[in-house]
Amino acid sequence: MKYRIFVSVLLTTINLFAQRSLDFYLSAAYQNNPAISEQQNLISINNLQRDLDFAQTSGFQMYLSANYLFVPYFNNGSGIVTSNPGQNAIGYDIGLTNGGLYSAQFNIEKNIFNGALSDALSKQRTIAENSANNNIELLKRDLRKQVTDQYLQTFLSNQLYKMTDELISYLNEQLKILGELVESGMAKQSEYLLLSIEIENQKIAANDCFSQFSSSLSELNSLCGIKDSNFVELEPITLELQNEKLSSELFKKFELDSLAINNQQQIFETKYQPQISIFFNTGLNAVELNNIQRKFGLSAGVNFSLPIFDGNQRSITQQQTKVSIETINNYKSNLEILFSNQRNNSLKKIETLKINLDKLSKQIESYNTVIKFSEQELRQGQISMIEYLTILKNFSDFKKNKITAEINYQLEINNFNYWNY
Repeated sequence: MKYRIFVSVLLTTINLFAQRSLDFYLSAAYQNNPAISEQQNLISINNLQRDLDFAQTSGFQMYLSANYLFVPYFNNGSGIVTSNPGQNAIGYDIGLTNGGLYSAQFNIEKNIFNGALSDALSKQRTIAENSANNNIELLKRDLRKQVTDQYLQTFLSNQLYKMTDELISYLNEQLKILGELVESGMAKQSEYLLLSIEIENQKIAANDCFSQFSSSLSELNSLCGIKDSNFVELEPITLELQNEKLSSELFKKFELDSLAINNQQQIFETKYQPQISIFFNTGLNAVELNNIQRKFGLSAGVNFSLPIFDGNQRSITQQQTKVSIETINNYKSNLEILFSNQRNNSLKKIETLKINLDKLSKQIESYNTVIKFSEQELRQGQISMIEYLTILKNFSDFKKNKITAEINYQLEINNFNYWNY
């Protein structure tokens, strides 16, 4: 009894001070979801990669280099280090080593005429950003379905608790009236005891409903990344059935995947275009120590390369790209069938649920009249307490079924909207 009173007072306080809406939970879910944060971080990384691509393909490359090559000659009359060894000297061929190397240079290099590669890499970054944004929308779509479903389930358990609590209040009022009738000899003591037992049964049911509400609310908070153990009152929602869409935004993923594969092929094929780079260096470059102070200078030039034959790699990769895109199209076709079936099945369920909900509403209207007559008949002794409680239980079951049917109707609308994306 104390537990039920505590719960009742707690929910009364909740009704006054702590109401939360579905939008609140959806916003929290979007903000706290690590997968969405990961995709947002990938967009930031992708933007940085744009700068990195430019630096690697089109920017100037500047660096310092230094080399020292020690080539000794043994059995040489002019010394162990020389650029002119004698005939009897033992060491590497002077034509290969020049007797050593002393180098310290500042170098500049730059690729030119590589616009095709730059364009392909820029397109790659655009596709990657679009893919990340699309993934965010798909993640939100899944979260919207999950959070809305859990919100409705939590709302259902709360409503069932409230209904049971209202029934207990009503039965307590009847118990008070019945107690007066027992004292006046107009009702049996057994009927009073039977009604008391039923009230205790309903208290147990109320506690079960509240426990379910607490568990569902905890799951909702966890799903949304909310660290909160307080009980709240959920605002009722009415979902709207969206108009059936001829094309789904979900298929944008397949389009982006195909573009990414074609882009990889485009990047690969840029290597078959002429590769030209210019270079400049200045500094020390000498093969011997004599007069090394006069060996400072500079040089500049052009590097050119053009592949002639590489074993038909271009043709092979083109065939691989074609097969990969065919695989994507197969998945797309399969998903189109799944979407169509899911939407059609969901629409049928919605129609059935709506019919059942209308029937339950009419039954409850009729039962309201039955309850009023039954109360009068009970007071006049025309029906027993057992008969009255049976009618009351049936009425309570109808109300519970209607609440459940309303939530199931909303859940199925949410399911249809999920597939009608």
